[in-house]
Amino acid sequence: MISARNISLSIHGRKLLNKVSLDVQPGMFTAIAGPNGAGKTSLLKILSKETTQHTGEVLVNDMPVSKYSVADLSTIRAVLPQASRVQFPFSVRQIVKMGRQHHKSLKKHNDTIVGEVSELTGISGWMDRNYLSLSGGEQQRVQLARVLSQVWEEKDFPRYVLLDEPTSSLDIAQQQLIFSLVKHACARNIGVLAIVHDLNQTVQFADKLYFLKSGSVVAHGDSKSVFTKNIIEETFCCRVNVYHDPCTDCPYIVPDRVGVAGVV
Repeated sequence: MISARNISLSIHGRKLLNKVSLDVQPGMFTAIAGPNGAGKTSLLKILSKETTQHTGEVLVNDMPVSKYSVADLSTIRAVLPQASRVQFPFSVRQIVKMGRQHHKSLKKHNDTIVGEVSELTGISGWMDRNYLSLSGGEQQRVQLARVLSQVWEEKDFPRYVLLDEPTSSLDIAQQQLIFSLVKHACARNIGVLAIVHDLNQTVQFADKLYFLKSGSVVAHGDSKSVFTKNIIEETFCCRVNVYHDPCTDCPYIVPDRVGVAGVV
């Protein structure tokens, strides 16, 4: 499990995170939602050891994240940032193989892993294509395959995938696909943490949901139990109505009107 305890972060006198605690459990899809500037990406960077300018503690599989070398940590957790910039004409195969660079595995084994995640993400027919020739949605699937190849190998310890707004620029079909794929990864003892904006998509797939506002946790728990009108309005300062699908009983929101919650 990834455990964050009392994480606080201040930059230039501005508090971005205030005593945030969070758990990412293996085999579960955990999502973080909140308005712009809530501190979501800052928290993810701390969990992934991209930044160390914080107070509080982060444990990965019961060991402080600070104790891991970059190479060792990369075999346990993989990170997909908001934007993955590639400036050279790598092939799709080369991009996906980058996820295996810190693994001390034979080429044949690495090729097997790359093949499995490529089939899963539906990119196996693109392996010799120039990555730069792909659409934005196609590139995102390739990057997801790269990230999954990093942790896909079954081990006797949990692995993790951390995603920062993985569906932000995708159409609805691509969003559904990406969420389905990361949910599928949970079955391999992988814990998934994703920063999200589309609440209706999220509640269909996430097991746990954290609402973050102004650097603090507003509410957290089972995704459907915290998906309430009061919590969502408090988090986003926006009027919403929460309904339930009559066939699945899955909740969903519809904005009530433009404006700040509580204002007529």
